[in-house]
Amino acid sequence: MNFLAVKNFPFQTFFAVICWWQLSTIIPLTTSTIAQSKFRADSLQTDSVSTPFDYYRVRGIERNEKKPGNTVRKFFHTLLWPPRVLIDGALRTTAFSAVFIDEKRILKKFEDFFYLYQDKFGWFPVLNIVTGSPRGYGISLFYNSSYLTTLVKSEYSNSDVWGLKGEMNYVFFKRRYLWNIKVQARLENDDDFFFYGIGPNPQNDLRSHFLPEATKNGGVYGQKRNQYLMNLGVRTSGNWEFFYTVFYQKRSIHDPAGNGADNFSKIFDTPTLPGTASKSRKIYNEFSFRFDNRENLEIIGSGNRIEGYFGISTGINDDKDRLFRAGFDIAKFIPVLRKNRLIVPRFIFDMVEDLRGRDEIAFVEYPRHPVFRGVSQKKLLRSDKRMLLSSVEYQWPLTYSIGGHLVFDYLTVAPSIDKFTTKNAPWAAGFGIDFHSRLSEIGRVYATYGSEGLFFKLEVGLSTLNRDRSDWK
Repeated sequence: MNFLAVKNFPFQTFFAVICWWQLSTIIPLTTSTIAQSKFRADSLQTDSVSTPFDYYRVRGIERNEKKPGNTVRKFFHTLLWPPRVLIDGALRTTAFSAVFIDEKRILKKFEDFFYLYQDKFGWFPVLNIVTGSPRGYGISLFYNSSYLTTLVKSEYSNSDVWGLKGEMNYVFFKRRYLWNIKVQARLENDDDFFFYGIGPNPQNDLRSHFLPEATKNGGVYGQKRNQYLMNLGVRTSGNWEFFYTVFYQKRSIHDPAGNGADNFSKIFDTPTLPGTASKSRKIYNEFSFRFDNRENLEIIGSGNRIEGYFGISTGINDDKDRLFRAGFDIAKFIPVLRKNRLIVPRFIFDMVEDLRGRDEIAFVEYPRHPVFRGVSQKKLLRSDKRMLLSSVEYQWPLTYSIGGHLVFDYLTVAPSIDKFTTKNAPWAAGFGIDFHSRLSEIGRVYATYGSEGLFFKLEVGLSTLNRDRSDWK
């Protein structure tokens, strides 16, 4: 084919062939592409990744499964929601959260301020604010040297309410056991005690010796007390401790200063009420034990704690009393939900019996209830030969050095075990916060409401985790 033949080829025919071929290729592709685009558009409407990130609608975040039938967990979660919100709000509004963000650093600064001379010497403030009582202020000074510890603690409210205590502890090892010997002296004057009478229903009990014209349910009295104590303790294993305690105590009862309408002698027939006519001088000997299998005896830890004791109190000189005392304190620390969330049921029983066979003893010698959180420990709310305190508590950590508590206490007394009754029994429920190091409590604040009304207490430098019967007022 020569050039002229190509030149004479009909160009319109060639152009039409090319166009037909292109269209036959593009149209199916375009149709397919449009269909795919429509499919993609429909898919994108349901794809959360391609839409703006919405935290309320995003799905696919991994979390642990929740069992639909876990009603116990839901019950406790709902039950504890109000105190959680209340305590959290209190902490936030008082800036506690900000202060204790770095608790360990705060504790280190705390130790640097109160511990001096390579931690051998130190001091600590004492503060006691209790509903219905004058505020108490004081200071605690201590010195530690190897195995020797000395302590001097004072508290002062006014010229009629004050106290002073000195203590020395020495730790030594003998026969592969850890031993501790303690000597202690205390001087106290307090015109702020309140006596309600004897028995579960004091105003109707003849042993209370109310005056016929008395119009109040109790009276205020004062006492002076001197006590000199020696205690020898031995730890035979990680869980067991045994103690022998002996102390001499002199006590005198008197009307408080002033001429108030609720003074002791205006409410009770003091000449006939045992314990008011003469000074009490006694020597007390006691054997006790403590079993505690909680790990490292930490503030919040699961396990069991059992304490038991028995002792004889013998009067000297004009004091003819001879009393037998015994009791126990049982607490079980049960973890719930988490290892450091604990339910703590506790039972405390104390008894006293006159070995001379008399029906009545001095009213100040009946078992005390300092653990009851409904009144001050200086209020003898219920007094009798048998005392049983039942309580349940929920404990949980708020921060490294602060713990929360929900409490319920129930107090009953009776002249004998078979006569315990729940009628007229005082009770208290509330919440509290404690401040502590790993092994010891520094202070505590709590508020309760119960049969005796509202009660508030703040203690700094006075709190203790274990009962000490020598500290009974």
